[in-house]
Amino acid sequence: MSASKPAARVVAPPRPENPVPALNGKDWQEFTLKRIVDVNYNTKIFRFRLPAGATELGLPTASCVLVRFQDGVDAKGKKKFVVRPYTPLEDPSLGVTGEFDLLIKHYEGGPMSTHIFNMVPGDKLQIKGPIAKYQWKKNETKEIALIAGGTGITPMLQIIQRILSDPEDMTRMSLTFCNVTERDILMRPYLDSLQTNHPNQFRVQYLLEKPTAGWNGPSGLIRPEILNRACPTPGNGKVFVCGPDGFVKAICGNKNPDLSQGTVSGYLKDMGYTENDVYKF
Repeated sequence: MSASKPAARVVAPPRPENPVPALNGKDWQEFTLKRIVDVNYNTKIFRFRLPAGATELGLPTASCVLVRFQDGVDAKGKKKFVVRPYTPLEDPSLGVTGEFDLLIKHYEGGPMSTHIFNMVPGDKLQIKGPIAKYQWKKNETKEIALIAGGTGITPMLQIIQRILSDPEDMTRMSLTFCNVTERDILMRPYLDSLQTNHPNQFRVQYLLEKPTAGWNGPSGLIRPEILNRACPTPGNGKVFVCGPDGFVKAICGNKNPDLSQGTVSGYLKDMGYTENDVYKF
């Protein structure tokens, strides 16, 4: 990426001197669905209202939450729950909005996504967290690569929004967003606008497995030549990877069964990257 000076940025609204998080890290809490926004044919943004008195959800970058709903009772009359992790979005550049988003893809037969897609504004969803993942520190490195497949874009968006909302954070970012077809690309207008507004600090390339006629971008599966264009050289930045298991395995190897990072394998190992260079969401 170009090392030229980043363009001037609009300063984010100031945070409250004493922000009040909605999440406390231990209790299941109910959040009310405020609005549903269509993203594409199988993905929507579910916008939830913060409870009275809270100024933010309370998400360190990068982190996720657990979401649950009751799915009947067992033979002993004990409540059964379906629980899944999701990565909420709460753009710091917008200041205090009183809301946060869940970007959710509907999977046929998936109990959690089906439950959420059946919600209507006014319904409530139980959430617990946050669960900290990677602790972002501004300017810790000059350049990062974000390699995302499908809904693996959400933790990348957390990082992107955190960096671009902080005028003191000069980290340069390259996002490679991999999808099956063009209509599967989530948040494309938003990502394109970020590249337009921050040309010296953020760039994005889209990789399609099955492009249609007229597609001008790269196509096929993720491979070393694509990664080589996107990533800082080993030892000179960080590479973040998130997506389906097979996608992550090919790039850098999956995490351990206990969800610790594990060793780096796959394409990135062959390219000279080590555990210090890579983070797997």
